Amino acid sequence: MSAEQQAKSPTQESAGMPHLEVLDRVMNIPVVQSAIEKTGTTYSHIKDSHHLISWALNYAEAGLHYATATATPIAAPIAKKFEGHINTVDQKLCQGLDIVEQKVPMVKQPPQQIYDAAKNVMNSKLQPTIEKLHTAKESATTQATALKDISVNKANEILSTQYGAMAVQGVDNTSVLINRLLDHYFPPVEGEEEVPAPVSADENKVLHAVQTIGQLSSKTANRVYHSVAAQLKTVKKEDVANYMSSVVSILHLTNFLNLGQKEGSNSSSAASTPTSEKQDEKKDESKPKAE
Repeated sequence: MSAEQQAKSPTQESAGMPHLEVLDRVMNIPVVQSAIEKTGTTYSHIKDSHHLISWALNYAEAGLHYATATATPIAAPIAKKFEGHINTVDQKLCQGLDIVEQKVPMVKQPPQQIYDAAKNVMNSKLQPTIEKLHTAKESATTQATALKDISVNKANEILSTQYGAMAVQGVDNTSVLINRLLDHYFPPVEGEEEVPAPVSADENKVLHAVQTIGQLSSKTANRVYHSVAAQLKTVKKEDVANYMSSVVSILHLTNFLNLGQKEGSNSSSAASTPTSEKQDEKKDESKPKAE
């Protein structure tokens, strides 16, 4: 790509097109050169990937060259007419580029050096913040560990008293009883892993109680799950159908009883209505006799 552009510049000058110095300077910037080289490599790779793509791009390049060759004789007189203004704009752009190079000398460096410099700046800026975060994290971890140790020691002191020892003994007795009930009603399944014994109460009472309760909960959940799963596997379709028919029969019987109760209440209310009417007639007949 760069060779093609360099080959075009003499042609443009010979055709009477003004030369722009700012373009040459921008093209000489290392970052721009690297971008142009990467673009040319990518373009060549895509062009050589398939013969149809190569044919289409060659056709497009030929059309572009023809359009350039056709437009150059037309644009050359116009550019020649405004050459003074174009040179003035070129000089102003070059002055602006000089200011940029003075303010940002890094522009003249290769892309890898710019990347390394930016990385070093970011690391130098962020390193104090990262160190503060690590320090805060270590401090919080230390405080949490110290608080946990204090809480465990305090709980062990409480459990070392007479009532605490009774509470630990109660946990052990309850655990033994529940294990017996589990072994009786929910026997162990094949492949069940052996649970290690909890820490001794003499060593750490709090940890002993926590591990005992946790192991008991896990064992109960595991046994119940396997028992229910085994029972579900033995359920037959006939049993389910019989159960559903029984439920439907019970619902029909309940509905029938409710209808009979409603009819009985309606008949009793209808029977009470003539009796009340007869009592009203007797009262009306007795009134003239009194007069």
